[in-house]
Amino acid sequence: MTDTKPSIDQPIDSVDRSELARSGQARISAWSHGAQALALLAAAHERGWLMFLRRPRTPAELATFTGMEDARLAALVGTLEASGVVRRIGGFIELRPEFAELVADDGLYALEDLLARGAAMNRLVGDSVRASEPARPTKEESLAIARGFVWRPGPRGREIYRGMLDALPEFASAIGSGRLLDVGCGVAGAMLTAASMFPGMTGVGLEVEPSVAAEAQRRAAKFGDRIRIIATDARDFDEAEGEGFDACFWAQPFFPADTRADTLRMIRRALKPGGVLIEQEMEVEPQDEDARLGFALRRLVFAGWNVPFARTAEDLRAEATAEDFEHVRIATTSLGRVVVSRRP
Repeated sequence: MTDTKPSIDQPIDSVDRSELARSGQARISAWSHGAQALALLAAAHERGWLMFLRRPRTPAELATFTGMEDARLAALVGTLEASGVVRRIGGFIELRPEFAELVADDGLYALEDLLARGAAMNRLVGDSVRASEPARPTKEESLAIARGFVWRPGPRGREIYRGMLDALPEFASAIGSGRLLDVGCGVAGAMLTAASMFPGMTGVGLEVEPSVAAEAQRRAAKFGDRIRIIATDARDFDEAEGEGFDACFWAQPFFPADTRADTLRMIRRALKPGGVLIEQEMEVEPQDEDARLGFALRRLVFAGWNVPFARTAEDLRAEATAEDFEHVRIATTSLGRVVVSRRP
């Protein structure tokens, strides 16, 4: 018995076709509404609404602040409420706590960074289809993606980092008063968080994109000569004649396939004998249906960059051992699974 392949030319009942069209229209409308909600959020943030609404405000106070007439203001507030951005308590309007956290000066993430990262990814996703060559980020987009990817150093960042370090005592011990090499450091959020927790730690961050490295240097300035950022291809870094590093964190999800082995060889040379290499399993195939779209969109962009996407901890272990690292263990941490290796 042979399978019958469906054909687009096969007749479909007219009622079924109408239902299909409505289903497709509903899916596109849902995506459009999400994009429109983001546009509204960005505009409200640009106009200072969100900062103003960190405190409960009466409609009259909001009208005075915005200068809008009542009907238009009521529609805008209603839309922000329907989007889950603001809430009404009694006669007051205020930001919901999760959005208040995103506009706080000392928050874990900055709303403008998340919005800019989203805009950059929108362009890259579209160009992955339109462009004849793989879509590459501009220097501005590279910076937006880097800034929106990692938390900002501060109390909340330290809480997250501490949760990971509790499961990685060998890494915590190595960097406590040692030297850390951060390969693919981005804007150095993780390394600067570690530096704020361990006053005796020094570190070097390597970042290939100059605009991102410049931002990391700006953020690292308050640590003086404890933290050094170098704008370079990681494969070209050579401190073989220096004192060596006690530990390395490799931001491996951003490294193309043809750079990975050479990068691991550089890390092995740079580490002291017994030095610890940490690699985080950053992307995991989601089981939740709602998360699959985001995963697929990121995979699409990364595929254009020839970056192996969603490498498992077992894949990372195999890569490291192929370059003569000694496997220690795969640890389960508050930030997912982490591969721990050592230079023999």
